[in-house]
Amino acid sequence: MIIPPIAIRDSLEIEPNDYRFLLRGKAMAAASVIPNRWLAMNVSGSQVTLRGVPTREPVFGIEAVWITEEEKRTAEINGYSVVDAVSVLITHLAETLKQIAHLILTRQEVQSLIDRIKESNPSLVAELLPDLVNLGIIQRVLQNLLREGVPIKNLPLILETLADYATITKNPDELSEQVRRRLGTYFIGQYESEPGLVRAITLDPGLEQTLITRIQRSHFETTLALDPHTAQFLLRELTIRSNSMAEQGLSPITILSAELRLAFKRFFEPSLPKLAVLAYQELPAQTEIQNIGIITAPPNPKTQAAA
Repeated sequence: MIIPPIAIRDSLEIEPNDYRFLLRGKAMAAASVIPNRWLAMNVSGSQVTLRGVPTREPVFGIEAVWITEEEKRTAEINGYSVVDAVSVLITHLAETLKQIAHLILTRQEVQSLIDRIKESNPSLVAELLPDLVNLGIIQRVLQNLLREGVPIKNLPLILETLADYATITKNPDELSEQVRRRLGTYFIGQYESEPGLVRAITLDPGLEQTLITRIQRSHFETTLALDPHTAQFLLRELTIRSNSMAEQGLSPITILSAELRLAFKRFFEPSLPKLAVLAYQELPAQTEIQNIGIITAPPNPKTQAAA
């Protein structure tokens, strides 16, 4: 997608070295930089302490220090990753744009994307629009993909999938899930801890079946209807296991059946926004799953009370 122009202006509401990224007046991210200094991040576990201003790198939250030019050589010799202030801000902006891409994508932007595809795939666009779907449905599908970090650059394949399934359903969520299955070969690689291997949390099959019966679908939303006991249990287990994966340097991932995936993601996304939720059906046939842990059904609260 093409990012619209970004306006830059001074603000008396924030400190001199602070910055904020605003979208339609709402702050999406904020941090600070020190001009003419270097950000040194201790990515190698060095025991050497640098002289400077302690801080945290804004994208990944790594402990860091703003150092002077004189200290830069010492930092590099001792395994610190050193970047300039401008690169810190640009990297933060790029990552923020990825995170909020689904909010930026307007119908006009979607129309521009389709117009470019139409030049090389006129028959595909003619088949799809306006008889099978409208622009709003395509926008919702693309927003669903971007919201979970799935690239939309393979737009012809996305539109082909919509053309295949739009005769069956017009629900954007259901169409998005079909698109994800078709795109799996191309985006699952970003979740591999090594080529062909995904390390992930899974659910006990009996628990999955129980959760599937709790799915509620409407034309506008797909979610889970869980009782407080089950919700709190799953949130606690997912949090513990996700933190454990992060401490091992792994991206927190859970893999479920396709039928449950979207509802599960939507339910736990507010509490665990960095937890990637994949479906078995999205993984290429040659991809191996290494189970980090299996979450079983919560114990019956009545049984616990009796015990």
